[in-house]
Amino acid sequence: MKGKLDAIDVSSIEELQRIKAEQDVILERLDLMEEKRGAVSEEVYDRVHLDYEGQMTMLEEQAGPLKEQARGQHASLKIVLEEIEESLKSEEMDLEELQLRHDLGEFSDEDFGTKMEECEALVSGHQDDLAEAQALKEQFISAFHSEEELEEEPQSGPTDESPESDRETLGGEEIDGASELSEGPPPPPGDDPVFEAEETAPVALEAEEIPEQTAEVSLPSPSPDGETMILRWPKLLLQTEGGDFEEHSVVGVSTSLGSGTECDITISGIKVAERHAEILLTEDGHLIRDLESSVGTLVNGVEITEWNLADGDSIQMGELVLVYKE
Repeated sequence: MKGKLDAIDVSSIEELQRIKAEQDVILERLDLMEEKRGAVSEEVYDRVHLDYEGQMTMLEEQAGPLKEQARGQHASLKIVLEEIEESLKSEEMDLEELQLRHDLGEFSDEDFGTKMEECEALVSGHQDDLAEAQALKEQFISAFHSEEELEEEPQSGPTDESPESDRETLGGEEIDGASELSEGPPPPPGDDPVFEAEETAPVALEAEEIPEQTAEVSLPSPSPDGETMILRWPKLLLQTEGGDFEEHSVVGVSTSLGSGTECDITISGIKVAERHAEILLTEDGHLIRDLESSVGTLVNGVEITEWNLADGDSIQMGELVLVYKE
């Protein structure tokens, strides 16, 4: 059992404990902010509150891979812990049985003494292993906010086979077969791939019939002849002074961000440059690029030149933090 316990990797625990400590400090400050809310202006309150939320998001993203690693090692530890408990119970029963057989006169005092020492040594060894395994378990729990969080199963998103994956909203109504809209149906055998409008009604929609969240676009690099893509435009969420979230749609091949009125998305804030950054549509998705701003652009707390965006990424420009949602 000792070898199995030594094989448990606890390298993620120390970093998770550091992240958890930072999160606990921020949570305490958020609670304290509520008590002091009436003493400051709403603008200052919202600015600080949004900053703390951005820090929490960044820390949680740092912790994500470490938590998955820790949960995997904790699952292995639970198996070893069960094996130790079963072995200890078995040895304790053997010890009890040995005492009974000796009382029945089956062993001489000398044989009984030898066998007793052997059994007690095994029991003591398993008790030591159990104490070590339980101490390891406490280390894993200490890196999480609760044992329930440590025990959480990974959350998986909807698959292509789920009922929700093939439903989209078009013109305010829910329709089936959204995946067919984006890819188009296969051409009938022997026919030209150019279809009659009535045969492929979903693909033949006029541009004005497509809601503002979707559109047919051409990617910057060439795509196969006749291929179009129907995209749902992502959004940037910015918390307003009133505490609500203001949505800005990222539309088109290039979307500029900054405090200047000529930008596609104008956002005013401390240290936000007139042309601060731009979001580009590529074959791999959306990419954000810093436009050599004086303070730079941070994604998930890391200063970047370019970054391939993913759902939930936190974008900081000056004192403002926006959340990218696909």
